[in-house]
Amino acid sequence: MDDTIHHAFTWSPNGLLIFNIEHPAPPSGWLCTIANQAACNLLGRLPLDGLPMADLFPTAIAEHFGDAALTYPLNHSVDFFVSEQGRWLLASANKMNGLLTIALTDITRQKEAAFSDHRLMRLYRSLTGSLDDNEIILFDKNFNILLNEGNPRFIRVGIEENLNGWKLNTLFESNNFTFLNEYVTNVFSGGRTEVEKEISGKFYKASVYSHAGDDDDQENIIGVLLLKDVSELNRKQRELEVRVHQLDRSNRELQQFAYVASHDLQEPLRKIMSFGERLTRKYGDLLMGEGQEYITRMNNAAQRMEALINDLLSFSRATRSDLPFEPTDLNDILAEVLTDMDAAERTKAIITLPDNLPVVEAIPSQMRQLFQNLLNNALKFTKAGQLPVVDIRHRRISGADLPAVPALLPEKSYSVIEIQDQGIGFDPINAERIFTIFQRLHGRSEYDGTGVGLAICKKIVVNHEGVIFADATVGQGALFTVILPFKQH
Repeated sequence: MDDTIHHAFTWSPNGLLIFNIEHPAPPSGWLCTIANQAACNLLGRLPLDGLPMADLFPTAIAEHFGDAALTYPLNHSVDFFVSEQGRWLLASANKMNGLLTIALTDITRQKEAAFSDHRLMRLYRSLTGSLDDNEIILFDKNFNILLNEGNPRFIRVGIEENLNGWKLNTLFESNNFTFLNEYVTNVFSGGRTEVEKEISGKFYKASVYSHAGDDDDQENIIGVLLLKDVSELNRKQRELEVRVHQLDRSNRELQQFAYVASHDLQEPLRKIMSFGERLTRKYGDLLMGEGQEYITRMNNAAQRMEALINDLLSFSRATRSDLPFEPTDLNDILAEVLTDMDAAERTKAIITLPDNLPVVEAIPSQMRQLFQNLLNNALKFTKAGQLPVVDIRHRRISGADLPAVPALLPEKSYSVIEIQDQGIGFDPINAERIFTIFQRLHGRSEYDGTGVGLAICKKIVVNHEGVIFADATVGQGALFTVILPFKQH
């Protein structure tokens, strides 16, 4: 552009943006090639060059301009609220020679002047901040429409004029949303009504309630009607329900297979072990050294198989979620586990216990297995020539304080239990792998075990709607963190 046009573009009091189509995928296909300083100030972004339209405008606005500009010449204006800047903007779009020009004008004062009731303005702003895909209608006790905004339009489809002052019930006469009249009529009786209905193959969700504001002034109470197209949400919900059902069925079949297969394997295994013992007892003296080695290796393999089957059965039982949850004192659980663990006496382990383990809603038998497996793991992987040292800690935390853990709910309180050892540790790259069934980081000649214990721990924690993870450094010990909710529901 020449100097005069460039100067006018740069110093225009209105925001000006020019978009060019890069690929046929609106609105992301429209990229801002140039924007003046006023546009940057109005949108609160710097710089704007190179950004797609979808990043600069509300979704509904970007999709409207992006879709329409590809199909026909556009000369259209629409206003929207920029919550970060606290201002209203009027966007006017014009397409020419393959370029899309959007002019932005600050109309905040005009909008606020149009809303004589500032309380109504605050209410609408609070709604538009999180409900940009709803049609919003505010009305008074006489069912006069005070405000009708929102994009896309559902109830007022085809009606371009301002509906302020219309009777809300007359609006329902021109569309298929007559069923809302019943809920709107009773809105000032208190409470909130949410209803979902299928209309012409699409599903709509309506929310109807009254709002009195901070002063609770019943004379100036406002009715609120929100309407949203939830067809896509319902479709995804149905798909999710089908997949959950398939997953549940697959899990049940897997549990049944593991349980039955393990029981069926035990009978021939018992015979192998029994005949091995008989051979050793009756004919051990007659066998040469190589024959005795074969029997010994056979018996050892059978014992490993027995341990593997027992662990597989434990893993199968750990997946059960039909056992009752009850208040469980983790102090008592840990005391029982330590009493039963002869390994702690044999290795002379130093175990530091917390004095504030909580009472949580849990399945007691699974909590015993959880602590037993984690402590056995800590004692097993000890450095050669050193006494095992294990430090158990506890703290309470809110799910909102752990936003990086999406499995936790922000409104719930959680018990965080840490088990720190000073053993051989492991490479952090294996922090996820160690919770996978049959995964071992060391050979049987170094450390015994089947690679099932930590997989059982994860199953138990997930069954209790919690999370478990590990962190370690090779040669410097490992830290296992268990996070359990205090309440299940």
